[in-house]
Amino acid sequence: MSNGAFDELGAKVQRAQSVVREIRGVGRVGGISVEVDAENRLVALHHPDADIIMAAYRAALRDKQPQLDEAMRDVLSDPDTQAITSFVDSNAAPTQAEPAHPAQTLDDDTYFHSIRQDPLGRNR
Repeated sequence: MSNGAFDELGAKVQRAQSVVREIRGVGRVGGISVEVDAENRLVALHHPDADIIMAAYRAALRDKQPQLDEAMRDVLSDPDTQAITSFVDSNAAPTQAEPAHPAQTLDDDTYFHSIRQDPLGRNR
C-alpha cells in the first residue's frame, strides 16, 4: 500500500471518527430517558432521581476498577504491552489540520486509558 493510499485511508478514518463522536442513541421508558454515545457510554439521564442514580453508577464504576486492574495486571505489566502503550502515547498527538478541542481530547484520553485497561477490547 502506497503512502498516498495510507493517507487516504487515514483521512477516511478521521472523517468516520468525527461522525461517530456525534452519534447518540436515546431511549425512553416510563418517566426515564437515557442517552448513550456510539461506544454505549451513558452520557445523559433524565429522571427526577437522576442525581442518585448517577451517584450509584459512579460508585459501581469505582467498585469494579480494582477488579479490572487485578484481572489485567499480568497483561499490562508485560514488556510488549508497555512498548505498545509507549508507542500509542507518543503518537497520540493531535494533527495540525484538526486541532484538539478540550472535550475531544478528554474523549481520546478516556479511549486510550480504556485500551491500557483492556487492550483486548473484551469490555467494550
